Amino acid sequence: MEYYKRTWILCLMIVAALMGLHFLPRMEIFGMELRRVDLLSDLFPDTPDVSEKELAEAMKQQRPHPAHRKTNDCPKGMVCIEDYATDEKRSMDVFYRRLMELNTRKKPVRIAYFGDSFIEGDIFTADLRDLLQSRFGGAGVGFVDMASQTAGFRQTVRAYSQNVESHSVMDSVHKNAFLGINCRYFFPLGGQVSLTLKGTGYGKNTQKAQKSQLFLKTEVPLQVTAEVNDGQQQTFDLKGADRIQCLTTTGAISQVKWSFYADSLARRRVVLYGATMDNEQGVVVDNFSLRGSGGGVLLSIPDENLKQFFDYRPYNLIVLHYGLNVVGPGSGKKAADNYGRILDRMIRKFQALQPGTPILVVSVSDRNSRDKDGKITTIGGIRYLVNEQQQAAVRNGVAFWNLFEAMGGTASIKRMAEQKPALANKDYTHLNFRGGKVLAEKLYEALVNAVKNYTKENQYED
Repeated sequence: MEYYKRTWILCLMIVAALMGLHFLPRMEIFGMELRRVDLLSDLFPDTPDVSEKELAEAMKQQRPHPAHRKTNDCPKGMVCIEDYATDEKRSMDVFYRRLMELNTRKKPVRIAYFGDSFIEGDIFTADLRDLLQSRFGGAGVGFVDMASQTAGFRQTVRAYSQNVESHSVMDSVHKNAFLGINCRYFFPLGGQVSLTLKGTGYGKNTQKAQKSQLFLKTEVPLQVTAEVNDGQQQTFDLKGADRIQCLTTTGAISQVKWSFYADSLARRRVVLYGATMDNEQGVVVDNFSLRGSGGGVLLSIPDENLKQFFDYRPYNLIVLHYGLNVVGPGSGKKAADNYGRILDRMIRKFQALQPGTPILVVSVSDRNSRDKDGKITTIGGIRYLVNEQQQAAVRNGVAFWNLFEAMGGTASIKRMAEQKPALANKDYTHLNFRGGKVLAEKLYEALVNAVKNYTKENQYED
């Protein structure tokens, strides 16, 4: 009996000690503030590490004047796209017009979606693509790298590569001169080299496509074979050329295999980029994700390489969606301001290379970590970064969509991670496919709302 009594007394003492630690004030040693260890933090409501009121006041003077943006009619509860274009030829109206003309122009409407690990494995973009294709037409997954770390969990395509050596702009040994639009390039290792793409049952539009293209550069003669659905074959005899080449095969494609034999001459003299599966008409969404990137690496792609890609595959909308790798715990306005200057250069690079193509900046999503009190809440730098991304859109006359606000603002990623079933991972940074679908629907709704507004305003042109 005495044993149980001592056990209860010990438990009460531990609880009392933990309660005491929770209420201890912040302490400093030699001017340095010690981080509080609060083992009871999950029992108390979260508080943001930066005061919402203070931040709003600090950012108030920086917000764009309403006269400088175009949002059209925005339904209550929807976060709409804000277009800051000063030149109608670069405005989002150009993109909306192309969507409305799909039935008559018989050409695809292509979206290049650049981002970081938030869209890795086609999370978010998979459902955005499926929603747009279901409404406006189109099929297929779009561009796929010659080899990919995410091939194992990407649900929109089954991709199998053989005998290729991978390089990306994030590698310490890469060479910028070889970089493609995907910030990657691949060398043949020798022997039979191949990439097989196979449609899946994800969504309504990934099973089949009408066209597949292979992008590569070869300095030596090369014979490439495209095999469709384990049957129909097409052979391409290439001459050496100092530019990117694009090979095209068509049909009712549920699977395509691109292959060639690489001898010793081909190594380092053949550069591979990737292949596509899409339709001759409808919406195409190419996912260009790069883990660990803030987007500034896009500046490393040679302009000539991008021009050659755009010659074969011109885009009607370019989306720049970065930020998770730009700010971290302790980051503030300075980090956001520095990034703003990089974002300016990224936007201007694409404006120069695709002058008639609208650009949409999508804000960073919510990202959480434990603050000094042990609470899980939004990293303070996130709010400054969202504001700076919007300011960059204003400065450069492009469009902006506030994903941070659309997903619920402060601590929204935490709420998504704690839902049953979970919509985000417990790193409080990344979505899963369920969460990607939820947020893709929000951007899709904003785009459809903008298209409806454009149609109303321009009926006289029909």
